[in-house]
Amino acid sequence: MPLPPGLSLAGRLLRAILVMPAHAGSTACPAKADALAILPGNVTEDWSLAAQMILRHRQVRPEVPVLIVVDAGLDADHLDACFAIILPARPDGLIVTGVRNGVDLQRIDVMLSVAEAVAGLEHGATALLAIIGDNPAGLLDGGSLAGRTPRLKAIGRNATVLAAALGIYELSPAPGADNAVSLSGGLTVLAAAKAGVAALDWIDPALEGEELSEACARARADGFGVLATENPEQLAAIAAAYR
Repeated sequence: MPLPPGLSLAGRLLRAILVMPAHAGSTACPAKADALAILPGNVTEDWSLAAQMILRHRQVRPEVPVLIVVDAGLDADHLDACFAIILPARPDGLIVTGVRNGVDLQRIDVMLSVAEAVAGLEHGATALLAIIGDNPAGLLDGGSLAGRTPRLKAIGRNATVLAAALGIYELSPAPGADNAVSLSGGLTVLAAAKAGVAALDWIDPALEGEELSEACARARADGFGVLATENPEQLAAIAAAYR
């Protein structure tokens, strides 16, 4: 089976992204992770911790790209303050959650451009990975992300977050299931294809064993080229799915 398009960032092909909270006790990035994504939360102080994590990570594994997870719903003043803290640490990109449409993406792009200039970074140095599949609006308007910014490298979904938003607690793992969460996968892959970027799926951190292996294999078969996880024990299954 051919591999779906992956995500290239900082000269490295990414298939597995490990998401780690900014307040985690360790910044060690497992060998099977192709990139580290730091989740600061919405408290400004957490962004200072995230900046410190980037610097410590670069001392240990400088070849591994570092991303920052940011909520598209934060107001402009809050985002400006967060970008002012994090951009001097030179993250390779942002995973932007809660993206509802191309206007959201363009807003982040403009704010990033200003923050890069202030931090003395080259314009466009910070890539964007947009998560549309964690909210209904993003899925229904995913096509509007195409052509908004050359920073865009991937479009993705987080089915666990989407299911909670929709009040769906019993998901069918069977291929061809037609509930809204299952349909979100196809909509995300289509939006990524239209934009000419990789499709990203965010794995349920509770999955393990055979269910996890099947979920990773299904994601690959469905066209997702990169998987994100908050559970480091899932990295081996992700790596196996893309061999």
